[in-house]
Amino acid sequence: MNYQALKWMLESIVKTYKCPSCNSLINENNVDIVWAAWTTVNIDIECSMCQKHSMIKAEMTQINLWEVNFSKDWITWLKNTLEKIKNNIQINDANKIKDEEIIKLSKDLKKEDLSISDLFSQE
Repeated sequence: MNYQALKWMLESIVKTYKCPSCNSLINENNVDIVWAAWTTVNIDIECSMCQKHSMIKAEMTQINLWEVNFSKDWITWLKNTLEKIKNNIQINDANKIKDEEIIKLSKDLKKEDLSISDLFSQE
């Protein structure tokens, strides 16, 4: 496996990976290469917050960019596809229940004079 490619991949993982259990960021001290050979690497990541382990198996390959179709149509298609993915992520984030909404609901449910309309108000 190429050292530079492995180094780039590990740096990218440390910058972007979040624990699937608690959503915490990781640091390089919690990343262990368990096994690496040819184009494959197995990585163990331990979350410093919740101590959960995640195992990542990655395959590295070289791409000859001279053979890739960089036509204007292809670049436009790629740009549009990435924009759609970005918009879908933003929509999904907007639809998530916020902590403030849960706290408000909890407070409302504890009211003695609660009416059903209070639960659906947009205060």
